[in-house]
Amino acid sequence: MALINYSSLVILLLGFVQFVAADVYYVGPTVGGIVGLIVLILDIIAAVEILRSGKSMVEKLLWILFIVFCPIIGLIVYLLCGRARAVDL
Repeated sequence: MALINYSSLVILLLGFVQFVAADVYYVGPTVGGIVGLIVLILDIIAAVEILRSGKSMVEKLLWILFIVFCPIIGLIVYLLCGRARAVDL
């Protein structure tokens, strides 16, 4: 019988803590949203650059799929390995 009372009390207290915590301003989702938006914009810029490049259609498709399915890693790998570099000697 005591277990039921304690569990009800714990559930009530957790609900109250959640209610109180929801009143506090939390910047995590805002910062995460801004970072996500920046990554999305960089991915779109990379995709446009890939489409304008002289690569074959298969290479373009593979790079774009890699960037779409792995946005951050795909963008970094493309910037390090996939871009054509002009060599000035």
